[in-house]
Amino acid sequence: MLRRTAASVHDYRLTAQSILPRTLFEYVDGGALDESTLARNTADFEEIYIRQKVLRGEKVDPAGPVLGHIASFPVALAPIGSLGMLYPQGEILAFQAAHAAGIGACLSSFSVCSIEEVMPEVGDGDAFQLYVLKDPGRTEEILARATAAGFRNLVITVDTTHPGMRDRDLRNGYRSAARPSLSMLLDCAMHPRWFARSWRSLGRGLGNFAHWDGVGSGLIAQAAYMSRQLKTDLTWSDIEAVVKRWPGRVVVKGVTDPEDVARAIGIGADGVVVSNHGGRQLDGVMSSIAALPVIASRYSGEVEILFDSGIRRGSHLLKALALGADGCLLGRSYAYGLAAAGADGVIAVLEMLRKELTMSMSLAGVTSVEDIKKRHMACVSLREARPNVSALVGFS
Repeated sequence: MLRRTAASVHDYRLTAQSILPRTLFEYVDGGALDESTLARNTADFEEIYIRQKVLRGEKVDPAGPVLGHIASFPVALAPIGSLGMLYPQGEILAFQAAHAAGIGACLSSFSVCSIEEVMPEVGDGDAFQLYVLKDPGRTEEILARATAAGFRNLVITVDTTHPGMRDRDLRNGYRSAARPSLSMLLDCAMHPRWFARSWRSLGRGLGNFAHWDGVGSGLIAQAAYMSRQLKTDLTWSDIEAVVKRWPGRVVVKGVTDPEDVARAIGIGADGVVVSNHGGRQLDGVMSSIAALPVIASRYSGEVEILFDSGIRRGSHLLKALALGADGCLLGRSYAYGLAAAGADGVIAVLEMLRKELTMSMSLAGVTSVEDIKKRHMACVSLREARPNVSALVGFS
């Protein structure tokens, strides 16, 4: 049950904050260092105006392709680690909710539910997200299991060769403590709604790695261990080897520089995600929405260009599509819904965003995602008081 009737993603965030132990909420909500990029990811959307066009008298259809699949609106659920700690069976519920809403979902390598547990839910528009590990044998095992589970899309995250330094996580001990501290345990006990639904699954760890030697037991220990197993000297040659090995589509996630997009295209990637990891890795970089237009202007049509980071409203989706995204990935928005109300919360968040996008499209005089792409920059304009942002995002 929500504390009040939710009208927006912001309301679901407040409910999630009240339900979750501080450690878990800050894991979802926080960003790197001073969180300036985290804030900018959403704030920079407000520097872009939608151009209103009225009395067009045409029906709006927000459906569009994402990850090789026609979605009810052009989004998919982004990979988020440890969803199963926000709500029991969280990854399975997220996939079920996504499919009920007519969109796809991406399973994180760092999931609580294993690949095999999620396998019955896997459809054509879904994806598995890979972190390349130091041990090539373990990376190969994960790829083989994802292939066997029926995933056709592989999303390779490339902006985590060094773990982001997140002050909130450092303070509360997440991914640094070997086991839950007394303060963590007390915090869990002080959140009875979360504890009542989650206590049976508290012993679970990261499902994809729990059987490996040395990984430890429990989420805290396993998350700390696996964060040290990521390949820190990852190169484009390593990504190319995965592209050649994977039988389906490959998307490179975590690029904001046009030269990196060119490299991804050069090694045969089918798509890229313009993303700064939700402001969770390198603080002080430009927002993802500021990085998008230049990339889209150079490479639209050559590769599927997906966008994430900072989306909280359906109008943000319209702005990203108008600036050149082929589709968008949702992260924190649906995580708040999951934490608040399980699958129902995710479905509600998705329905909110779909309705907001449809309304925004209607009042902007566009009837389809294809129409947005054709009109492109004619759908939006920049706040004139911020010429410095104009230079960043490529407006003239």
